[in-house]
Amino acid sequence: MARPFILPLSQCSNLDLVGGKAVGLAQLIAAGFAVPQGFCVTTETYTQCLHASGFIEDKEWHKVCALSGSERVSALADCRDRIRQVETSQLAAQCLTVLQALSQPSNERWAVRSSATNEDRAQTSFAGLYRTHLGVALSDIDAAIKDLWASLWEERVVSYKARQSNQTAPRMAVVIQPMVDAQSAGVAYSIHPVTGRSNHVTINAVPGLAAPLVDGTVKPDRYVVEMTDEGQPTRVRRRILARKSDRLTVSEEGLRTDPLDGVITLQSSLTDAQLFSLAQTAKQIEQAFGHPIDLEWAFDIRQLWIVQARPITAVRPSSDLTNDDCEWSRANFKETLPELPSLLSLSFLERFMDAYILSHYRRLGCRIPDGLTSVRVLKGRPYLNATLFHILIAQLRGDPFMNTEQMGGEPLQTVPRVQPLGGPAFFRAGWLMWAEMRRVERSGPRLFEEMKTLAVTYRRDRILHLSVEDLVPRLDRLGPWLEGREVTFGIAGGVGQCLQIFSQHLPQWLGPDWRGLLNAALQGQGTVISAQQILRLAELTDIARTEPVTDMFFKSEPWGPSTFRTSLVGTKFLHVFDRYLEDYGHRAVGESDVMSPRLADNPESILAILRAQLISAAPSQETIRSRQDKTKASALAEIKRRIGWRLDRLAIFLWCYWRLCRFFALREANRHHLMYYSAAVRTLLLRLGELLVERGLLNQRDDIFFLTINDRADLLTVGTRDWKAEIRARRTEQEHNAKVEVPDTIRDWETANEQTVTSAQSDGTGPLSGMPISAGSVSGPVRIIRTVSDWGKVMPGEILVVPVIDPGMAPLFGIAGGLIAEMGGTLSHGAIIAREYGLPTIANVEGAMARLSDGLRVRVDAEAGAICIEPSSQYKNR
Repeated sequence: MARPFILPLSQCSNLDLVGGKAVGLAQLIAAGFAVPQGFCVTTETYTQCLHASGFIEDKEWHKVCALSGSERVSALADCRDRIRQVETSQLAAQCLTVLQALSQPSNERWAVRSSATNEDRAQTSFAGLYRTHLGVALSDIDAAIKDLWASLWEERVVSYKARQSNQTAPRMAVVIQPMVDAQSAGVAYSIHPVTGRSNHVTINAVPGLAAPLVDGTVKPDRYVVEMTDEGQPTRVRRRILARKSDRLTVSEEGLRTDPLDGVITLQSSLTDAQLFSLAQTAKQIEQAFGHPIDLEWAFDIRQLWIVQARPITAVRPSSDLTNDDCEWSRANFKETLPELPSLLSLSFLERFMDAYILSHYRRLGCRIPDGLTSVRVLKGRPYLNATLFHILIAQLRGDPFMNTEQMGGEPLQTVPRVQPLGGPAFFRAGWLMWAEMRRVERSGPRLFEEMKTLAVTYRRDRILHLSVEDLVPRLDRLGPWLEGREVTFGIAGGVGQCLQIFSQHLPQWLGPDWRGLLNAALQGQGTVISAQQILRLAELTDIARTEPVTDMFFKSEPWGPSTFRTSLVGTKFLHVFDRYLEDYGHRAVGESDVMSPRLADNPESILAILRAQLISAAPSQETIRSRQDKTKASALAEIKRRIGWRLDRLAIFLWCYWRLCRFFALREANRHHLMYYSAAVRTLLLRLGELLVERGLLNQRDDIFFLTINDRADLLTVGTRDWKAEIRARRTEQEHNAKVEVPDTIRDWETANEQTVTSAQSDGTGPLSGMPISAGSVSGPVRIIRTVSDWGKVMPGEILVVPVIDPGMAPLFGIAGGLIAEMGGTLSHGAIIAREYGLPTIANVEGAMARLSDGLRVRVDAEAGAICIEPSSQYKNR
């Protein structure tokens, strides 16, 4: 039976006859999706027409594959010329008959697309390697068909095919459809193209036709729609809108570019309703095809049209959470760290959270999803993984929604599904947690004293005689020293246990105002060391009132606090104030950062507070104590009254109450004494900084805080690192970060990163970052690629920097270490190829071509979308 030359799209089921694209369209039609009507010029047509002209494709293919270099280029050019001269008048007549049968207007414009036998398959996509003709007039379809046939005989196709270890000549079918008058168009993935997240439909969209987006020549609007397991959209998780300067449209005369201006340049290409419809359709197509899909789509004024669907290659679907799926909060960190913590403290924070918090959860049997971290940093600010701690608490059968109440911040918007620990595992975790809490109660006071002693041991006057070689080992020993003495987790468990019980019972026992009553009952805890500090300040104010010399000093105008030691010599106030500094001088604003100055470094700040209390006639220490006692007593009396005759409830309340008081005191004592540990580290670091300044390694002593823990270990090794230059670069970055505002809660990390970078890049000096395209991390020298003439300069492992990800550059991907593009979308053809090769790639990096230069070493973190210029390289190239 003769094989057909032309088939309606609905009958295109034979891959060998119609190619991958036509098969995909036929599957869409069969599943009931809206596809523009059309037909396919089959591979049989291609073969017969070429054979009739004496061109035997298998023979010619093997011939060009055996050649290389300029000989292959010349042979392929000759093949293309011969194909374009093939006689196709009979085919043109048949196409005209079929086109007329479609009942389209005579001035209709057509889309002529490739559908090669090796295209859009599950193993290899060949995305972007063949040409597409849009807006073709009826009279030009014959020439467009032959041009697509000729596109099989390009160097990039032969090279790509050779990588697949398959020397069989591909054959070309051609799909012909009427053009969609697109109001907006683009591409979509039924799963996330980088992380593989199954519940994230990723959409790129532009106004008008999608050709500029697919070519990678315009920046699209980017969206991620979150889906349920049943394929229903729940919310637009990510929405990053690009500035649009024009749009491509089709008219009776063909394609044209219409300029855009005014507010429309920043408007979304899609409404939320369209986003939801498109995302739901993508999931329905995925279900119909039986695998994740990448589709091209278009909205006209009436409906959604699907113009292409192909399998996703090189990305595995995953339901596991990634860091990008999590919600992040500055709660907790924001209150204990400066706005911009030092680099040294950030490196310690990540280690601390893993060693002293997450390790305990692992010991209890909790599962921490692979790839999730507890800390992430945006523009120099640390964020806590709120989603991760929700998961951990839920596994232990606690109420994770209390995390927000206990730490601050906003509640989770997307709540993950969590499998609680089973019976035996849960009871084991409970026993281990109880043992840890008992250890804290028994050992806490002794451990706290050891921390206080540590600060005395490393007091500044006791270490001035030490050399660099003496200081470094002592600093190295302080890390392991904390192991076994850190009790934060057990204390948090004790507090959480009591609050959990209270949250379950007190609403029923006491009523809706139970929190207020409980908080009032917790006032006046004399054992809470932080509260003692407040009373100690009140005591100092009382003393100042009774001493005329001191009172006069504080109320004098103008006031000179720097003279307080000479002005107050011999006074009781100065004696008590020095005792206060001994007990609290190691505390600070943003005290979890060792770089933060301690109160003892600037006692004038405390004196200013005391002066204000004196001038404003603040209440005395006794007045404060009395008020606290009355409030506490009144609240406890009211709680007992509401509990009434239920002695069992009263017993539960009192047990939890006194236990909570105990753990609150331990919590504050732990914090207070950890700062003694921090003070010891700070003193050693500052002295080390002074000595390194003397050696010429640093410019100033607090440069030491701009080194990470790993850096400090490398500091004294023989090497070529220019520490001064490196620290200057880090200080510059911190100054830049200080000008950028960040949100307290991040529900979409990429959007938050994009928003802060956008405002920072206008001066051309901000950090380089962009949109992750293909995951991976790599370092290497830059190679700027402007034209094909630059290709010969590329060396293995170099990071290519390009204006757009042209799919024609595919031969370079095999030797490149990474790819940075000023323009491009996640779903452009070039991006698909880069991802298929596994080449770490970042796109939409504004100013990359101007700010990077040949030979400059950079690090590409394609998962975070970040590009770091290595400081030594940066200064070398100036």
